[in-house]
Amino acid sequence: MTKKKIIVVDDNPANLNACKKTLKDLYDVFPAPSAEKMFEIMTHIIPDLILLDVEMPGTNGYEAIRVLKSNNAYKEIPVMFLSAMDDAQSEMEGLDLGAADYIHKPFVSALLIKRIETHISVIEGKKELVNLNRSIKELLTPKINETKPRIEAEEEAIKDLLTKESIIFRMGHEIRASLNNIVEMIELSIKSNDIDVIKQCLGKADVETRLILEIINGVLDMPENGG
Repeated sequence: MTKKKIIVVDDNPANLNACKKTLKDLYDVFPAPSAEKMFEIMTHIIPDLILLDVEMPGTNGYEAIRVLKSNNAYKEIPVMFLSAMDDAQSEMEGLDLGAADYIHKPFVSALLIKRIETHISVIEGKKELVNLNRSIKELLTPKINETKPRIEAEEEAIKDLLTKESIIFRMGHEIRASLNNIVEMIELSIKSNDIDVIKQCLGKADVETRLILEIINGVLDMPENGG
């Protein structure tokens, strides 16, 4: 199976090496010491995910993600900020700019890997939804031309596809995992008297909530077939 591609952007060589060491067995990792180098790499490689530092000379992380999200070729690539800036305001700014996640350095390897898996899985789920929608239309075309009423043809086509339940299973699994993480973060917040810990837990719960909404919206936003 072909490995997914990840670009890691950080001006600190030690951080680049740490990320590459953590991820190299699971992904094809392309280190970039600057945002400018990242864009150079992306002229011939489209990554499945980008790990992006915030504080860098030249183009910083926030400026870089603005460019990425304004480009149709890059805007769907999930971007995860990996930053030493751990205040809530910086985290919210990154998320508001379209980041899929915001992880603080020094990172926990197992957590970083899990978060990457989750976001790549969401993107793969979106692609499957697009393929599902396309397959539904292909099945509907001949059926609608038959004598059966239109609604009956649509129901039969959808029923045929839903027997291939992998997409539904994937969505349910991701939603369940995110809900469990939200519950865990809320419980930690309730038990803690440290305002910074509470903010961090609520920030992570916010990210998980955004993931669930992203999954659900991907299903609800599917265009109506044959309309």
